[in-house]
Amino acid sequence: MEAEWRAGYDMDDLERTADGLRAARAEGKDAVELALFSREKLGPAFGVISFIAVFRTAFDIPLPVLQRAQAWEGFGWGSARISDEEFSALLSPWLAD
Repeated sequence: MEAEWRAGYDMDDLERTADGLRAARAEGKDAVELALFSREKLGPAFGVISFIAVFRTAFDIPLPVLQRAQAWEGFGWGSARISDEEFSALLSPWLAD
């Protein structure tokens, strides 16, 4: 199943981005900064699936949590939107120091 949702994405890019997310978190970056970092690093390959893949790989965040997080207003995907605060609160248990 995991291979199916990663199909079409360069695994090396996803792994490098996940490594970069862990390093950025260790430097104190918050959830919003990490999301923007992942979008910047993945460039045109960034989307719902790649967001979920890199955050799941980097922080082992459960899929249902990431499915909710992808509604963050900063991504601009779909009509359902969550604020910066809700996005950060949603991911905080997995990003805690």
